[in-house]
Amino acid sequence: MPMPIVDPTDAKALMQELFSNEQWAKDRFAEHLSEPILALSEALAGCFRSMDKLKNAAAQINTQRTSLVSAFMYGVLDDLVISTKLLLTGKLSPAGNVMRQVVEGIAMSILCSTDDPLIIGWKNRKPVKAHYWEKVWEEDKQTQGYLAVDQLGWNAAALGVRAEGVEQMRYARTRYNAYSHCGTTTITCRVPIEAPGVFHLGGEFDEAKLVLYRAELDSRIALCRLLPGLITHLTATMTP
Repeated sequence: MPMPIVDPTDAKALMQELFSNEQWAKDRFAEHLSEPILALSEALAGCFRSMDKLKNAAAQINTQRTSLVSAFMYGVLDDLVISTKLLLTGKLSPAGNVMRQVVEGIAMSILCSTDDPLIIGWKNRKPVKAHYWEKVWEEDKQTQGYLAVDQLGWNAAALGVRAEGVEQMRYARTRYNAYSHCGTTTITCRVPIEAPGVFHLGGEFDEAKLVLYRAELDSRIALCRLLPGLITHLTATMTP
């Protein structure tokens, strides 16, 4: 079955595309990548099972801090689902954009897990400390998501986070930044590798990008197999 072609000059065709479920692209992904998609689904289901305990603990204590930890971590899992749904319609750029929020959400959930003051910035080469979760609740600009990974690095020892874990998050943030801002990467995501200059509106599947699609799925699988341990740790921080 050929890729559906949308006439972007036809308002009715555009409206149909806006409500399309991109089934053509999804069927191609299922045909070529069913095994990693199943593995991801199984790993992600385990994350949600762990999340139930975290949500219940947060609800019982019901403080602003514990609510933030739970909300950020649920957002991580929700973003993983949304990002993967975008990936399975061939939309690499928006899928990567949402994955950047996954990385930031993990960092912010960990930073909110303590009531101890943390380094949130630097002034005259001296650390500026505050209760991170309070600053988040106040929507202080020093706790904007793009800063979270670096802030996690500054506080890694105090939070029991390994240095290599922070470096992996920095790498992921840099990788997904390329999908989050206009540039040659976002152009490449929109065109077939073997037919540069040919743009397609809507869902797509480029067989020449199979290695990239698989790598994106594999990275999500690896992350989802690590998250239950983190969620269990965060659950243990649920104190008044």
